[in-house]
Amino acid sequence: MQSTAVRSRTNTHPAAQGFLARYSGDSRKTYTAALARYLAWCESVDVDPLQASRADVEIYRVHLLEHEHLKPSTVYGYLSVLSAFYRVAVADEWVEHDPMPLVRRPRVYYDDNRLAGLSRHDLEKLILHADQRSPQHAALVILLGVLGLRVSEAARVRIEDFAGYERGHRVLRLIGKGGKPATMPLPPLVFRVLDKAAGDRDFGPLLTTRTGRQLSRNDAYRWIDTLGRQCGLGHIHPHQLRHAAVTAALDAGADLRDVQTFGRWSDARMVERYDRNRHNLDRHAVYKLGAHLSGIADRIAA
Repeated sequence: MQSTAVRSRTNTHPAAQGFLARYSGDSRKTYTAALARYLAWCESVDVDPLQASRADVEIYRVHLLEHEHLKPSTVYGYLSVLSAFYRVAVADEWVEHDPMPLVRRPRVYYDDNRLAGLSRHDLEKLILHADQRSPQHAALVILLGVLGLRVSEAARVRIEDFAGYERGHRVLRLIGKGGKPATMPLPPLVFRVLDKAAGDRDFGPLLTTRTGRQLSRNDAYRWIDTLGRQCGLGHIHPHQLRHAAVTAALDAGADLRDVQTFGRWSDARMVERYDRNRHNLDRHAVYKLGAHLSGIADRIAA
C-alpha cells in the first residue's frame, strides 16, 4: 500500500497529477511510486523537477544504482517512467525541454532465465494437483497456465464472461492490460474446469475464497505458492504459469504470430522473452545443420 507521503507528494504536484491521470489500476500505482521516488530525491538535493537538466537525471540514475543499490532492471523501469513523465510535461507546457533523450539507461538483458521455467510435465502435475485440491484451485491454474492470463485478469474473471459462444467457439471475454478487450476460445479442457468451478452459479466472480469473497491478487499468489510446494515444484508464483503457457504453446508447434496473439502483445519480441525453453540445447539449430551435413560425416577423418 502506498504511504501517505507518497500520495501527498504526487497529488500536490500539478505536473504529476496531469501525468498520472492518464493511467489507472496497477499501472497508476506503479507510476505513482516511481514518480514519488524521483520527486523526493529532487527535494532532497534542492532540484526543481520542472527545471531538471540531463545531468540532474544522470546523477539520479547513479544514485539509484550506487547508493540505493537497485537492480539495473528496476532503475531502467524508473527512468522509463520519467521519460514518459517529461514527454507529457512538454506537451502540457510545464517544461520547455525534455531532459531524458540523452540520459544513459542501464543495460538490461532478458536472456538470463531469471524465472525458473516450468516444463509441460510440471504444468500437468500442477493442474492435476490443483484439481484434487478444489475446483477453484484448478480453475486458477488453468486460467494462468493454459490461457496465459495475468494474475489480475484471472482474479477478475466472472462466470458471465465465459458463458457465451462466438462463431461456434466457447469463448472467454475479458478486459486485459491497459483496458484492452480480448476474446479467447476455450478448449474442452478449459471450459470443463471453469464450469466445474462455477458449479450451479450463473453469475458473479468465478474465483472466490471460502467466505465467498472474490479472489484477490494476494490470494492468488498464496494459492499458487502453496500448490507448487505441495506438488514438489517449490516456490512458484502466478507469472511463471504465464511463461509456462507461452513456452508450451511454442513447443506444441504454435506459430509465432499466433503465440503473440495468444499473449496479447503488440511487440513480437515479447514472445522470445516469455519462451522459457529458448535456451534448450536439444533444440539448437546446430543439430539440424549437422544432420543436414550428415552425408559427409563418415568421410571426416576421426
